[in-house]
Amino acid sequence: MDKGSTYISILIQSLEKKIKVLDRIIENNKEQWEILSAEEMDTDRFESNLDEKGALIDELNLLDDGFQDIYDRIKDELSGNKEAYKEEIKQLQKLISDITEKSVSIRAEEEHNRKAAGKQFEKMRGGIQTAKRSRQAANVYYSNMSRVNMVDAQFMDKRK
Repeated sequence: MDKGSTYISILIQSLEKKIKVLDRIIENNKEQWEILSAEEMDTDRFESNLDEKGALIDELNLLDDGFQDIYDRIKDELSGNKEAYKEEIKQLQKLISDITEKSVSIRAEEEHNRKAAGKQFEKMRGGIQTAKRSRQAANVYYSNMSRVNMVDAQFMDKRK
């Protein structure tokens, strides 16, 4: 196996790993949708989901950087010997096509989840505002009630 074939097999492995990571992101997005669609959003589960997705994105970035480094090393070899690497190039193109489809799907899911998150956060904000108003009303009520029971000093009988 020559140096070019070795590098190409590494590129193929990198793309296959990227597909697996993208599949995990798709599953993560489905879970995120379930969290956001619930009547009461589980904020701990949502935060955990976001942390996991962040780790997956970091992994994708590492895979992309590694792929680009290796591709830069062999692009002249690939360009000059297209016939020798015809099957490998077809496999790379197929994997890249799969990755592109998954990426488009993920972008659509992300937009859908972003809208759902906006609705959930708006609902949470509304609940917070209602709680603030209720607390303020309770404070005013207790303040007023505490004055009702207060007897001014001028009406107190100071005789014993």
